[in-house]
Amino acid sequence: MGNNTNLKEYYKYNVFAFLIGFGGPTWGAFTYFFAIPVVYLTFLNASKMQIGLITAIFWAGFSIPQVWAAYASETKKIKKTFMAAVILLAGIAWIILGLYIMLTRGANTSLSIWLFLLFFAWSCSLTGMYMPANFSLLFKIIPTERLGQFLGIIFAIQFGAFVIAGPVITKIGSAFGEPMNYALMFLLTFIISVLCAIVLLTIKEPEGELVEGSQSFGAYLGKCINVIKTDRILTKFIIGKWLMSGHYVMLAFLLAYRISERGFDPMKSGWFNSFHAIGLIIGGFTITKIADIYGPKYMLLTSHILAIIYVIIAWLIPSPASWIIFAAFIFTGITQISDNVGYTNMCLFCCPTKDKSTYVAVTNVGVNIFTVPLPIILGLLMDKGILNYNSTFILVMVMMVAAIIYILTVMENPKAFIEMKAARTQEKAASQVQ
Repeated sequence: MGNNTNLKEYYKYNVFAFLIGFGGPTWGAFTYFFAIPVVYLTFLNASKMQIGLITAIFWAGFSIPQVWAAYASETKKIKKTFMAAVILLAGIAWIILGLYIMLTRGANTSLSIWLFLLFFAWSCSLTGMYMPANFSLLFKIIPTERLGQFLGIIFAIQFGAFVIAGPVITKIGSAFGEPMNYALMFLLTFIISVLCAIVLLTIKEPEGELVEGSQSFGAYLGKCINVIKTDRILTKFIIGKWLMSGHYVMLAFLLAYRISERGFDPMKSGWFNSFHAIGLIIGGFTITKIADIYGPKYMLLTSHILAIIYVIIAWLIPSPASWIIFAAFIFTGITQISDNVGYTNMCLFCCPTKDKSTYVAVTNVGVNIFTVPLPIILGLLMDKGILNYNSTFILVMVMMVAAIIYILTVMENPKAFIEMKAARTQEKAASQVQ
């Protein structure tokens, strides 16, 4: 558990978070799933199914490898070395893609599309592997009673780097044009990945408690399944997140919809990142305090009320030049940070021991069982003419309303959060008596 003596390491982590947000592998502004990858595949005339694959690959890569990564790192009292190694390996995909585009200019569009999706999957899978260890590291260097606020600040800094990256993306686009602008952004991603690993290794990570490792990977899978069987509150949360997948479906197709149906200039996609980041910053320093005051349940409720607002704005306003659209992009950022903090707090507070890696892996895999295939299925249905953007967005709205009802009636705050709040209230009452 973090305390004031190691906040210096938390500040170092914020530097790492900034680099990851600016240009890290798959989580940086140059490669984050709903912006530049969508624009690049749109340039290559990819199908809607292939566009949907970007989101599916991102979340599959984020979640599925975490089970093995949590198993591999659960007994490591120091996590940062493992994290740095997978970030470096994830960065390799982007130097390969960058050099390929420079040499071929994407002349073979079919090959270019599938090559991108292949290396995107490689990078996403490796980046996902650092997540369980990452949350264990954060739990060591952040005071528990300020977990929501400090996580919100980290997310705001990480995605806030998009604000700076936005004009950079625009400048690169105007200076080099398509597709050389993508080549340069992917090469920069590799360079920044190396810097991310170096900064991460400078953090003086406190040793964690010794966790007894599973004898085999099969035994570890049994341990993961047992978490689902025994933790009723976590299981309710995972089921609820299936309904909350509508937000990620919207992000999968929002930019492609604005480009193909509303004439949005793809060269302005960097501004989409920037306004999204402004929303993340606003939310990270303000609205995420809801998680500390009322718990992750109400943080997730807030995120979906905001999601409905941005869907209505982005979907129903016709003008591609309207600044109200950028307001919608800001709302996507506030929604995202609210969801991230609620999601993370729910997972960390549900864990009854110091074994955070396993709970993070179980949660992320369980949540994304539904999130991963949904954009692929909807993309296929749109390609076949069964659905179009309008009917898809209606489905998204229905899912968001259902998610709000589920959160209010079924989901619960973790017991650890309730006990922490009760203890803080007693301490405050005792201090007032004195």
